[in-house]
Amino acid sequence: MNLLSGMEKFGFSMDGELDILAEDKPKKNAAGPAQAAAPVVKEEKDFILDKKVRCPVCDNEFPIKAVLTTKLKRLEPDYDLRPNYEYVDKCKYDFISCPKCGYSALDTTFSKIDTARVKLIRSEFCPSFKPQTGETLPETYSYEYSIEKFKLALICTLKKRAKMSEKAYVCLKIAWLRRAQLKELQGQKDADPKIVEMIKKEYDGFYRQAYEGFMKAISSETPPYCGMASEAVEFMLANMSMHFKKYDAAMKLVARLIQSPSTSRKLKDKCVDLKEEITAKAAAAKSQA
Repeated sequence: MNLLSGMEKFGFSMDGELDILAEDKPKKNAAGPAQAAAPVVKEEKDFILDKKVRCPVCDNEFPIKAVLTTKLKRLEPDYDLRPNYEYVDKCKYDFISCPKCGYSALDTTFSKIDTARVKLIRSEFCPSFKPQTGETLPETYSYEYSIEKFKLALICTLKKRAKMSEKAYVCLKIAWLRRAQLKELQGQKDADPKIVEMIKKEYDGFYRQAYEGFMKAISSETPPYCGMASEAVEFMLANMSMHFKKYDAAMKLVARLIQSPSTSRKLKDKCVDLKEEITAKAAAAKSQA
């Protein structure tokens, strides 16, 4: 019996037996059992969005690429607190660079520039800057593209007489990007040894500049240091001191963090572990001397 007979006058020809559960029942596949959907492969571009910003130096509006951090899964940071994320190296996108006048800075400080420093950029940076005609914004930033812009940002920090912490942070970002490049090249058999050596030298050079800059900043500036809490910077510097085999400096920084009432319990626990590592490495270095 066709329970929907008579609906033809409304334009609906409902042939066959009515079964309101039909859509909820698994459909038979003539080709065999249903195949599982292929997993969606996520790429860096899936987490990148287009934005527009206005340059505080020349008033030019231009597009940039930004990271959708809300969609990113945060991974364990490096020993010196370098942030890591799944699928995207966010550090590549932590700058803003005006293609017209060249003014470049960390994304957190780009718009935070006073009138006096705007004048310095206009008088001491902009006249020398050569716009790259024909350069288009890439779909995603490569390491070389980002490092090039960060180097412009470093020149700007020097020209605008920025705080030491800002200069050191830009150097640290470049060092982090070079380190990521080195890791990437480790798995490539056809990597050019000359390029690898150049990247390594730049990593070492910028990392040391960052270390020395932050060490000076914590003794001459009041926190936060370029937006970072003093405890985070001191813990980072303790690790960097150990990297440079400056074990006495590393131990002093760790001891200060452990004794400070403002240091969180979680960070103090990390400092205790770091103290043991520093002690072991210092002893090993002494025995080899």
